[in-house]
Amino acid sequence: MLKPDRDLESHGNKQQRLSSGGSFIYCTQLSGPVIAGPGNLPGRGTISREDTGTGYAMNRTLSYATRWLPAVVLVMLAGVCAAGAAVTCDGPPESQSLAFQTGACNQSPAVVPCTETFLFPAHPSPGGDPPTQYYLDFGDGQPPYYGFNDFTSHTYNYPGTYLLKYRAGTACDRWIEGTHTLIVPEPPNYTPVLHGCPPAQPQAGFYGAPLTGIAPLTVQFTSTSSGANAWHWDFGDGSTSPAQNPRHTYMTAGLYSVTLEARDICTGTVSTATMSHYVTITVPSGTLAVTTEPKGASVFIDNAFRGVTPLTLEDTPSGYHVLRLTLAGYEDYTTSITLDPEKTILVRANLLNSTANATTTTPATPVPATVAPQENGSVAVTSVPNGAAVTFDGRYEGTTPVIIPDVLPGNHEISLTYTGYEPYNRTISVGSKQTTAVNANLVVSTKPAPAPRTGSLTVITDPAGAQVSVDGSLKGVSPATIPGLSPGEHTVLLKLDDYYDLSTTVNITAGQDQNYTTGLRKVMRPPAIEVVLAVLLLLIVIGAGFYRLVRKDEI
Repeated sequence: MLKPDRDLESHGNKQQRLSSGGSFIYCTQLSGPVIAGPGNLPGRGTISREDTGTGYAMNRTLSYATRWLPAVVLVMLAGVCAAGAAVTCDGPPESQSLAFQTGACNQSPAVVPCTETFLFPAHPSPGGDPPTQYYLDFGDGQPPYYGFNDFTSHTYNYPGTYLLKYRAGTACDRWIEGTHTLIVPEPPNYTPVLHGCPPAQPQAGFYGAPLTGIAPLTVQFTSTSSGANAWHWDFGDGSTSPAQNPRHTYMTAGLYSVTLEARDICTGTVSTATMSHYVTITVPSGTLAVTTEPKGASVFIDNAFRGVTPLTLEDTPSGYHVLRLTLAGYEDYTTSITLDPEKTILVRANLLNSTANATTTTPATPVPATVAPQENGSVAVTSVPNGAAVTFDGRYEGTTPVIIPDVLPGNHEISLTYTGYEPYNRTISVGSKQTTAVNANLVVSTKPAPAPRTGSLTVITDPAGAQVSVDGSLKGVSPATIPGLSPGEHTVLLKLDDYYDLSTTVNITAGQDQNYTTGLRKVMRPPAIEVVLAVLLLLIVIGAGFYRLVRKDEI
């Protein structure tokens, strides 16, 4: 067991942070045989020695004068601490604190510029995941700190009140955050200096690689943003990162959308870029075929209901599983299996009648079979190439990549079609609360494509929004594309309020898209005020005529 203020040997692939009183020993995973310690900070330092033959490092924490000030040893190695526990990804660090090492920015008399050293250590998550990355926004519009040290220094050039935002994250990109207000007082006889933020227009952009693979899959994301000095990533699986170019590991199968917010920290201007269904994660799988005598037994794999026998599961994740079969009136059948990728295991089970050993004098009491509650699962579908039409149990679900949610546990039929490729048809099994991944590599068809029998019509109007009818049948609102029209002439009628109806004839050719673009002629109606004025004028004329008539009679 490692102890504080003692020699620390680092090797293996684990991470550990220990604390006792005011000292912390911290091992973290970084690339390269670099060893560093904050020896430049008053009252503390490290002695480091690396064995170039083994790659192991030895570090000793020296004493420090102030008891509350953490002494930090940062060991940056290709490997990391063997004493650490396996990563659990259970949540963010349990707690984090912020302290000032010198107090240089709130001393008396006040001085600016002033340089302050910040310490922001954190404790592991409840499951034992240590903090491995840190973030600090200094609150003055300068670029924030992100790195693997839980300390940094910063210079404030002006007096003022600054809101510090500090964060700590685990290797699974689960973060805890806190805030603190720092007041930098104004020095005596200080002459205020005008300062502000230069104009900034960040433009967010990014790419990642690899984008498909088997879990766990580590993806390197790279920001191509311009005009930004702070970043916030959302990886789509509940994890985030403030790094500019983070690496993130996806642990479970599915399709993940990724969002990047690129920010200018001074002006607060933000630009956002989102890639939908950007990362596809699958698991290696094999085939499990289960038959029972009698048929109709419920099949549970790792306590997840998968269907009834006879059952063939082509998408069972490889590895160790517990198989349980239940049928009312029969004893449960339980066994363990280890499935290799792309292999098939056949399980044949003869179920035993639960009343076979019952005596005639003591009738057996029926015990209902225990069936775990079922919850719906989902299906993540990808294809090469993208854009294949997906039909699931006879229902169209869109084009790949696509996620089909709220799927009942059991067997389902899925079909993918793409022009010029062979149809892809499979029977898949969806487990309770599980995501089934379907990754189809479509095969180019060697059969000549059938001659098209219909054509299509695209209608564009100025202004848009006109009702489009073809041969007396309403087809939509412009702009609109109407497929499946038979070859020959068709009558198109366009209607839009305050515009004259327009009727025309178009000629459709099989296998082609006919474009029809037109402007609509507005109905010229006098404005309402002009109508009112005209009526008033008419009444005046009639009244004047009547008045003259009356006067003539009197004379």
